[in-house]
Amino acid sequence: MRTDLERFFTPRSIAIIGASQDFGTISGQPLKHLQSHGYKGTIYPVNPRYAEVGGVKCYPALAELPETPDLVLILVNASRVTDMLRQCGAKGVPYVIIFSSGFSEVGGGGVNLQQALAQIAREHDIGVIGPNCQGMINVADSVFAGFGSVFSSDYDPGPVSMVSQSGGFGFSVMNLSAKEGGLGFRQMVTTGNEIGVSTLDFIEYFIRDPQTEIIAGYVEGLKDANRLIEVGEKALQAGKPILMWKVGNTEQGQRAAASHTANLGGAMALYGAAFRQKGIIQVDDIQDVVDYGRAFRSKRLPQGNRLAIITISGGAGILMTDEIVAGGMQLAQLSVATLDKLREFIPSFGSLLNPVDVTAAIFNDLTLINRTLQTIIDDPGVDCVAMINASLQGDLAATIAGEIVAVAKQTDKPVFLSWSARDVLAQDAYAQLDAALIPHYKSPVRCGRALAAVSWYAEAKRRNESQRDEKPLVIERPEAKKMLQGRTADVAEYEAKRILKEYGIAVTQEALALSADEAVAAAKRIGYPVAIKIQSPDISHKTEAKAVRLGIEDDDALKAGYEEVVANARAYKADAKIEGVLVQEMVKGGTEAILGVTNDPLFGPAVMFGLGGIFAEVLKDVAFRLAPVTLSVAREMIEEIKGYPLLTGARGKAPADLDALADAIVKLSALAIDLEDVVAELDINPLFVMEKGKGVKAADALIRPVVKSRERVNE
Repeated sequence: MRTDLERFFTPRSIAIIGASQDFGTISGQPLKHLQSHGYKGTIYPVNPRYAEVGGVKCYPALAELPETPDLVLILVNASRVTDMLRQCGAKGVPYVIIFSSGFSEVGGGGVNLQQALAQIAREHDIGVIGPNCQGMINVADSVFAGFGSVFSSDYDPGPVSMVSQSGGFGFSVMNLSAKEGGLGFRQMVTTGNEIGVSTLDFIEYFIRDPQTEIIAGYVEGLKDANRLIEVGEKALQAGKPILMWKVGNTEQGQRAAASHTANLGGAMALYGAAFRQKGIIQVDDIQDVVDYGRAFRSKRLPQGNRLAIITISGGAGILMTDEIVAGGMQLAQLSVATLDKLREFIPSFGSLLNPVDVTAAIFNDLTLINRTLQTIIDDPGVDCVAMINASLQGDLAATIAGEIVAVAKQTDKPVFLSWSARDVLAQDAYAQLDAALIPHYKSPVRCGRALAAVSWYAEAKRRNESQRDEKPLVIERPEAKKMLQGRTADVAEYEAKRILKEYGIAVTQEALALSADEAVAAAKRIGYPVAIKIQSPDISHKTEAKAVRLGIEDDDALKAGYEEVVANARAYKADAKIEGVLVQEMVKGGTEAILGVTNDPLFGPAVMFGLGGIFAEVLKDVAFRLAPVTLSVAREMIEEIKGYPLLTGARGKAPADLDALADAIVKLSALAIDLEDVVAELDINPLFVMEKGKGVKAADALIRPVVKSRERVNE
């Protein structure tokens, strides 16, 4: 796949196949827009019907051009696109945008057409963008290669580059950000069905592009999602935040995405895991891009998540507090020295508690802002500051803005403002703030959300840096792989736990019995009380089959229980293969957890952790990470779930063995990597997490094997 995307965004020449003299049509607009925006390269219209288009010589075929263009735009009916793409291949064209629709997104014959396009592109090493897309804009170099009303507008180049799988939405983000949000874009490209150059290919290019500071993306699904971790790592290292929409997260949304670009994504939980692991910021609205973009333009990241709020309105301070806490920040505890100093000049009817309320006294003493801000910034327990200036306007606003800018210049700590005055009433104030790259917002909620996003990203960078030298555990067990190769049915508990033991994950004492007498002998070795469970690759839900008995205390009860679970299993599924009855120790105490592996065809293996029972099944209180998972990442997973306090000794309960739990997660990750080719899913449910120092025990497990080798995702 081509990676020289500089050539795509700054083409020396562009050919337009299907160019029309009617500039109101889709096929006529690209030439019009290239000309009107002053494109400096050569344009070659290609259409046998015309001698010229827009005052430019028109050629009957691509082969007759005097040179090979860097970029070709194809705007013909879907049935003709394959022939046009072959002509591009014969000419040696490096990049092609296919605007035409009627491919995989419509199903049927469109799927075959799209597969043919992908094959031609591979044969000729053509970087194809599309089909079913709207084109691209490179504002800085006046390349407006596409159609739609957004191409008619003029834009000032800015720091944002974006890739979108939706043309209409992507260009609306660019337009609204520039026209209403004051956040300019540098490059914008739409990818449609993505048979060639992918969203992640473009993001990698934006990371390399020295003029791009902030990257945005709209994603319905990534066919090369396994690269997301690698690309996210590069962005973190480059200090370029990625703001990402991931849509199609509900069942209905997934159906809409399929009909839109035929690009179903993987489970949102895995996207969320990748986003968290590599600091990719998920956005929900266009306003988020504008607000977060302003925040990152300041080029200041907090060293921690402790915020001090200065306000002249107590209510607004509460609003912002709620927002930043929800976003993972906390209010800073001001030091005694800071409080003593503030007490010297803040009115007695104000508040020294964080949020600090200086009240309307600033109207009588303009130095209050400067002194308060400087004092709080000097507090080592404060990582960033937000000021809420209500609707201050006119000369007063300009004076206060000047005071804020003067103090902000003396610190590396981020200073954010919530300032609700209309633009026309505080022009001078806002101009000073913009010149100093101090982010300001019309509401405390928007200000708080932007601050929380920057804080979250800064924490992701610190976390990533601290984990860079941490080596993942590698365990290779060829015998375990052999045990699973060729399997088509689920691997039941007894055999599944033998595989867990191969990777150092502790399991319960147990034995597989083929008769009631064998069960009794096993129970005597293990010690009563015991549990018994039917073992069958055809019965995944043993409790549902009434094939489990717990707390059996003696031989007679065990013999009766043995016969009962076998009978119930056969009644549940007459043709089930019965491998025996598992006799198992009854685990006393501990907290039930669940560990799992899912081997996603897009992402590869991922590891899941949660507490057992209602927490995982009903509340979905689980954490996912893409493998490999290191020890520090395993600890993050444990601390991330809402039920974490139950593991640390809530309500007088003894703390659980978190070290052993983290170790089990790491070993399960190593298993997932080693057995990637043969394990589709794995559940350990429950995993008993014992008291601190007493380890963990897998009490039940199930492995679902890979039934057939993964097929390459269809173009």
